[in-house]
Amino acid sequence: EAKNNPFLAAERFLELDGLDVTLEHGLSQFEDDVSTIFLPPSSVNTVGRAKRLERWVRNGGHLVVMLDGGELGGNDFAPNPNPSFVFDDKIEHPGLDYLLDVSGLKLVGDCSLEEKKDEGELEESEPMKIDAWEELDEKDRVLLGAKKSEISLRGNTYLICHWSSLWVEDLGQPKEGTFMSEPDQKKHRFLSEPLGAGRVTWLTDAHPLRNRFIAEEDHASFLKALVGLSRSGKIVFSKGEGDGLFSLLWRYFPLAIIAMLILIAGWLWRHLPRFGPPKEIQDDGLREFSGQVRGVGLFLWKQKREDAMLDALRSQVRRGLSLGQGTALADGPVDELIEQLAEKSGLSVEDVSEAMKRKEIRESGAMVRVVKNLQKIRNQIR
Repeated sequence: EAKNNPFLAAERFLELDGLDVTLEHGLSQFEDDVSTIFLPPSSVNTVGRAKRLERWVRNGGHLVVMLDGGELGGNDFAPNPNPSFVFDDKIEHPGLDYLLDVSGLKLVGDCSLEEKKDEGELEESEPMKIDAWEELDEKDRVLLGAKKSEISLRGNTYLICHWSSLWVEDLGQPKEGTFMSEPDQKKHRFLSEPLGAGRVTWLTDAHPLRNRFIAEEDHASFLKALVGLSRSGKIVFSKGEGDGLFSLLWRYFPLAIIAMLILIAGWLWRHLPRFGPPKEIQDDGLREFSGQVRGVGLFLWKQKREDAMLDALRSQVRRGLSLGQGTALADGPVDELIEQLAEKSGLSVEDVSEAMKRKEIRESGAMVRVVKNLQKIRNQIR
């Protein structure tokens, strides 16, 4: 379960504190009982979804945007883990950009590192080789390559590790009730500010909340303090990538889904073979041979295999001709036999031609007529 949910430890930690925590696919339905939503960038990939989030926040909700490390994917135990969200100003992020504009913020990379690299003051570090990584103890591996920041929140200071090179830049003046990681700067690793009756918190790196790192430094205490900024209610961790098709159908068309399931269950009950011991045939249930023949004929008629019944009668007619007139005549073309068969049976040439040549008979009356004529022809040439 922890392999599929990197925030399982965070959820259980909050549950031990008596809070109601759940993991949902896509976005919550924004009920009033939801107090906090933790979501990655993929959960807010459209402007419409961002506006829904904004309305919910202004009504008192607490939105925590986990920019890097907020997705379900990623291997935290790899020697050189990659960020799950790579900021690229050339790629459009309409929903995320809308929330940033509403909050008066801008998302930027670590420009200071780029400038130092351009000036030759910073050498690009090579990825650690697997052998060197495996030689390290787990306590040395877990925070390998991490930088540390102090975050002040409601009078308490928390030591937080981060690996991401993302920052949020405040384009205006800080609002009353705003908490930030670098009070004397414009760029912040962590920024939480009020919006309407609610609050929007920006975590540029959510790795401290993931299973492997939450027990390090002050990460767990910081999570508890972060949730403490919210109103009382349910806490939701979003899986990302928006709502699934089935969840949308169930949300807006539940009765249609129930009716479809009942219809499928009825169809399966009717058509699937029954299982169990075979039932013995009662003596009074045995049918006569004529009844069995009628059953075979009815089956062939329903399967549109009237040719199987007619070919048998037509073969008997040819067999009768071969006995009385010779094999060569019986094996000849049908058109050469029609006049001779009409003379012997007393039927018209049209009736004999229909009886010997017609195919794909779909009318029951025509089928009865053709069979009756074939039987008369067979009886006359014996």
